[in-house]
Amino acid sequence: MKSMNIAASGELISRLSTHRNVVALDSTDFTDVAAVVITAADSHSGILALLNRTGFHLPVFMLTDELVSAPAGVTAVIGGNAQEWLELENAACRYEAELLPPFYDTLTQYVDMGNSTFACPGHQHGEFFRKHPAGRHFYDFFGENLFRADMCNADVKLGDLLIHEGSAKHAQKFAAKVFNADKTYFVLNGTSAANKVVTNALLTRGDLVLFDRNNHKSNHHGALIQAGATPVYLEAARNPFGFIGGIDAHCFDETYLRDQIRDVVPERADAPRPFRLAIIQLGTYDGTIYNARQVVDKIGHLCDYILFDSAWVGYEQFINMMADTSPLLLELNENDPGIFVTQSVHKQQAGFSQTSQIHKKDNHIRGQARFCPHKRLNNAFMLHASTSPFYPLFAALDINAKIHEGESGRRLWEECVALGIDARKAILARCKLLQPFIPLEVDGKPWQAYPTESIASDRRFFSFEPGAKWHGFEGYADDQYFVDPCKLLLTTPGIDADSGRYTEFGIPATILAHYLRENGIVPEKCDLNSILFLLTPAESAEKLARLVAMLAQFERHIEDDTPLADVLPTVFQKYPVRYRDYTLRELCQEMHNLYVSFDVKDLQKAMFRKESLPHVAMNPQDANSAFIRGDVELVRLSEADGRIAAEGALPYPPGVLCVVPGEIWGGAAQRYFLALEEGINLLPGFSPELQGVYSETDTDGIKRLYGYVLK
Repeated sequence: MKSMNIAASGELISRLSTHRNVVALDSTDFTDVAAVVITAADSHSGILALLNRTGFHLPVFMLTDELVSAPAGVTAVIGGNAQEWLELENAACRYEAELLPPFYDTLTQYVDMGNSTFACPGHQHGEFFRKHPAGRHFYDFFGENLFRADMCNADVKLGDLLIHEGSAKHAQKFAAKVFNADKTYFVLNGTSAANKVVTNALLTRGDLVLFDRNNHKSNHHGALIQAGATPVYLEAARNPFGFIGGIDAHCFDETYLRDQIRDVVPERADAPRPFRLAIIQLGTYDGTIYNARQVVDKIGHLCDYILFDSAWVGYEQFINMMADTSPLLLELNENDPGIFVTQSVHKQQAGFSQTSQIHKKDNHIRGQARFCPHKRLNNAFMLHASTSPFYPLFAALDINAKIHEGESGRRLWEECVALGIDARKAILARCKLLQPFIPLEVDGKPWQAYPTESIASDRRFFSFEPGAKWHGFEGYADDQYFVDPCKLLLTTPGIDADSGRYTEFGIPATILAHYLRENGIVPEKCDLNSILFLLTPAESAEKLARLVAMLAQFERHIEDDTPLADVLPTVFQKYPVRYRDYTLRELCQEMHNLYVSFDVKDLQKAMFRKESLPHVAMNPQDANSAFIRGDVELVRLSEADGRIAAEGALPYPPGVLCVVPGEIWGGAAQRYFLALEEGINLLPGFSPELQGVYSETDTDGIKRLYGYVLK
C-alpha cells in the first residue's frame, strides 16, 4: 500500500524530514494522513479538538524549539533531530498497521503478493478479459485491483467465509464488537438472504410466527413458504399520503394476541411462549422507527426469538436521539427473547450492493431449549450462501465496521442528521407545495425556528404524536414511533392533512420523481403523494442544495403550467401522441383524478388492516407447492375474485406483499391492483413494477393484469 501523508502546519512543511508526502493542515480531511505535526500556537487554535472529533486517533506531534510538555491530545513534543524524525515515522507506520480491519488487511496483502493462479475464477486477475476489446474496456473501467481481489478459496490464507475461519472469522468478530452483537455473520446476497437464513434456522412447519404485515417479501419467503410456519398477522398503518407506518399499539396487547392465536391455532392460545419467532420491522421503508425496548417489554415473554428486520436502518445506535431504540443495545436477561437483527449494509451504510449482516444477540438464553446454537444457524447460512463468494463484498462489510468503530461512526451520522435538518429547513423556506414530513410545530413554535443542534438532539421534533393531523397515522400510542431523521420524506399536494381527504388538485409523487431523474437526481422511491430520499454520511451541503433548488424549480413549472414536452421530455418522446399538447398541470390533474376515482389511498390503507386483510385459505407453503406442481391457472385479476392466490402479489418498491400465497383474491387488494391496471393503460410511461402479477396485452390492445390461482 502506498504510504500515507503527513499533515503539518504550513510553516512547518519545509522543516519536516520524511520520505512521505506532506500536506497542509487546511488541505486535508485527515482520511489520507498517518500523522500530524503542529506548532505550539496550533495547539491553542482548535486543531486538537478537530482531530479528536474525527475519531481517527491520529498520532500528533508538536514541533518546537522550546522545552515544553505535551498538551492533552499531543503524542509527543519534538525538536527536529534525527531520532525524533524516526519516532514520527514509527508512529505513522503503527497507525497504518492498525488502520485496516482484519479481512481487508489480509486481502490487500494477499493481492500484493501477485501469486500466479490456476484456480477459479477463470478470468485470473482479469487477464482473460484483456484478450478481447470489450473485455479490455470492462477491465479498464473497473480497475486492476477489483480483478486481483476476485479470487476463490483454493488458497487458505484468507480464511473461509462459509465456516468462518481465519481472517473472515476475525472480521465478523470485529463487526460484532462494533455493533454490540454476540455474533455477526456477513451475508453477500442481501438481506433477502439474511432474513431467510434466520427464519430457516428457527422455524419449521407448524411453528407460530408473529408477523408484521409490513414485512419485506423475503420474510414471507423464508418463514412461510420455505419453513412452512403458521403466521399470526399484525395489522399495520398506511396514511393518506402513501407512507408505510407501524403496527397498531393494540396489537402488542397480550390478550389481543392470544385471541388472534385462538382464531388460527386454538390449542396454542394459552401456551406460555406460543411464538417461536416474531418478525418486526425495526424501521419501515418510509422511516417509521420502532422502539425495540417497547417491543421486547410488550411481547418478548410470548416469543422464543424476535427478528428485527433492520434493512432500512442499522445505524440507529450511532445517533444519540435514536440509540435507545436499538435492539442491539438492550439489556436482556434469561426471561427475554433471543434477538436477531438483519441489516442491509448496502442501503444506508458503507457497503456494495447485496452486502448484509446478521447480528445474533442471545447469550442470555444459552443453555435453554429454545436457544439456536451457531452450528444450527450456520447450517441455514450455508443453505443460502454461494460457495464462490465475491471477496470485495466481504471486504466492504469489514470496512463498514471499521468506519463505524468508536467516535468516527457517531460523528459521521451526527453530521448526516444535521445536514438533513438543514435541508428540511431550506425546503420549508423555498417551497410551498412540496413539504417535509415532520411536525408543523413543537411547543407552539414552527419546527424550523429551532436551532439545528436542538432538533438533532430531541426526538420530539420527529415524533408521531397520537392523533396529530400532520402525519395522518391512526392507532399509535405515545412515544411509540418517530420519523427516521435520515429519511428525507416529502409530501406532494393532493391530500388535505386536516381531513385526510383528497383535494381538488394534486401532484402525484411519481411525476416529481420522473422530473428529478430527468435532471440527474435519483430519489429512492415514491408512492401516491409521498417521496423518499435516503440520507447517509455521503451527503454534502452542496448536493442537498442542488436537490432543494430542483424542487423549487419543479414548483415553478407547476405554477407556470409548463408544456410536458419541456418538463418530462423522455416520457413525451416515448408517447408523443398520447401526451400531445399536454402541460404539466394537466398530467398531474389526470393522474390525481385517477387516484380519486379509485380512492387509492383508502385501498392501500385497507390492505393492511385486520378487517380487510385477504382471507387465508391455506398455508403459504402448500399454495407454493401447488404452483410448483402446475396445479394452477393464469386468470385475469378482474376475474380472480374468490380464487386462491398461488403467488404473492406486490408493487416494487416497497416489496411488501399485498396478497400472500394461499390467500383469497378479492376486496381491497383486488381493487388496488385493478386501479394500477387502469393507470397502466391510461397513463403510459408511469407504470409501476409489479411482482406476482403479470401485465399482458389482450387482443383489444388493452393491458390486463393476470395472476396465478389454484385450480
